[in-house]
Amino acid sequence: TACGAADKDTSGDFASAVPEQGALELSITDDTSSESLATSSDQIAADLSTDDPVGQLQGALTANSADGLRGADQAVKDFNRTLRDFLQPIVSLVKNNDPDKIQGNVAEWGPVTRGATEYRFFVRKGTVAKHFGWLLQGRPDGSPDAYSNLAAGNIIVGTLARRGTGKIGVDLDAFAAVDPTIVAHGKLLAAFAHVPAGTVLTFGLKDFTRDDADTTPISAAFEEVHLKGGFNRLRLAFHGNLPETATDAPELVLARVRNHRGTGGRADLLVTGGDIPDGRVWVVAECWDSQNQSKFRAVIDCPVDGIGGAACEVKNTVGTRTACLTDLRTPELPPVTPEEHMDDPQSPEADLIPPDVMPTGAAE
Repeated sequence: TACGAADKDTSGDFASAVPEQGALELSITDDTSSESLATSSDQIAADLSTDDPVGQLQGALTANSADGLRGADQAVKDFNRTLRDFLQPIVSLVKNNDPDKIQGNVAEWGPVTRGATEYRFFVRKGTVAKHFGWLLQGRPDGSPDAYSNLAAGNIIVGTLARRGTGKIGVDLDAFAAVDPTIVAHGKLLAAFAHVPAGTVLTFGLKDFTRDDADTTPISAAFEEVHLKGGFNRLRLAFHGNLPETATDAPELVLARVRNHRGTGGRADLLVTGGDIPDGRVWVVAECWDSQNQSKFRAVIDCPVDGIGGAACEVKNTVGTRTACLTDLRTPELPPVTPEEHMDDPQSPEADLIPPDVMPTGAAE
């Protein structure tokens, strides 16, 4: 493998199609430390520029931060760590390295042993300019078995390398079978679009668990619209304990989270399971300020088939709704079905749907 200077993009068009952490991660506050966001070590090459830099952050998350933000923020952090686990082998293969082989319209990096796993990575040019497909394969180091397909995707590269529109699939079960450092399980399917107004990400999680200790798989849709200026709008699902419930038993939280960097935000939650009786859902609204401190929180107990109706009962209210940012005073509830797609009225890329099955790695 030919090596170049630090952060040198030596692989030309092929490297412009490589998936990258910064292009796929979720964020609420854009706080790198609390949300496990991309750093320079995650970049394939230092050739990106942006007019919407992170780092202009709100106050750091603490034990006193709004509960509706802390739970969602932890879910984002766990998710981003899973992304990093599957992307790091690609970074180690491609960063600063020319392809080991180019044959026709296909570039190959590897095989390279990383830990106990032998990886190889392919990028295929399509017949249309800037259209690419890619495929990551792996097997236990020293194994005579055939390589397993671990992750694949395609991209139409936009104005920046490794940014554009495309789809991704990651088979975390196949990953864990060949790499003992991979602790998440299930499948992760995604569609993405990087456009002038911002970034749109949609994920379909199938029987996803974040590690071996997680015994509560989630199948759900995750979605983010990140608008220029630091406006993040997310839809998430995770297990966590609602502080107003009787015990520490975890509930299933379906979350709609909106945040304005440096100003404040709001979470609207539908919470079931755990200490909440069957047939009931607790509807939670919480707003926070620029320092992530809660300014309004309301918890309402409703029948699942009558959210917002007369049969609902107020469990707890702290603060006043007028403490919310003006454009966040109206609730935006997530769908009651975790896997249902949620249209975002501010999305600059409408109807972005993740694939139902693993991509093949062909250019589209």
